[in-house]
Amino acid sequence: MAGPRSDPRIVETRALSLRGSTLVVGFPTHGLVGSVAVSYLVHSLGMTPLGYLQSDRFPPTVVMEAGEVQPPVRLYASRQVPGAKRKGSPLVAVLSDIQPPPELLNGIGKRLLDYAETKGIKLVVALEGQPVEETPPGEVRVVAMSNPSATKIREEYRFLPATGLVTGFAGALLSASVGRKLPVLCLVAQAHKGHPDARAAARVLEIIRPLVPMLVIDTRPLRRKAEEIEGDLRRNIVQQRASMKELSEPGAGEMYR
Repeated sequence: MAGPRSDPRIVETRALSLRGSTLVVGFPTHGLVGSVAVSYLVHSLGMTPLGYLQSDRFPPTVVMEAGEVQPPVRLYASRQVPGAKRKGSPLVAVLSDIQPPPELLNGIGKRLLDYAETKGIKLVVALEGQPVEETPPGEVRVVAMSNPSATKIREEYRFLPATGLVTGFAGALLSASVGRKLPVLCLVAQAHKGHPDARAAARVLEIIRPLVPMLVIDTRPLRRKAEEIEGDLRRNIVQQRASMKELSEPGAGEMYR
């Protein structure tokens, strides 16, 4: 675990053996894919607080839950993942409600991987979104990026490999993973850049199921939420077009002349 002078640092609020577990990370990027997916995972599995990430350089933001203040970047752990090889090995999650300053991203990526190695975590999976103007019809496309230690995992599960430049939190995490024996995988889903994309979040959760043996999570509520969001957006667009048409008609807006 990070020393007291390190920044950012991880503060554990309870002691728990994490050896053999999988760490899933979600930061708010395009379509809020990571945040929505990990938040859904935390609540669906009844995961409980494990600790939090702390930095004096975080924006002055906190989260309120039932009137109680919570740190903006939190760690959670499930009680036990069914089917895990080591009995009692939990699933671990990092959930962020803030976008940290760019100059902190490299430090956060390094700190999370240092923590994972110290705790004996077997795999780190980050969930990200790739911005698109409109979500294409059919199933959401998901591609994968990894460090060399996770290449076998990426190939075993036949994840589509990504090619190109990687920036932001995913770039920082993958950069920090170079040269480590710890497997680090990043799954990137096409996501609408203009609003939270619940369908993309549901898809990445479905993709990670095989990585955690016998993980059971129902993504249908997330997909229904995606339909609700899309329905609301369509109605808003229709209303906006109707309003614009009214304003463009002769005599419209007389009171503002």
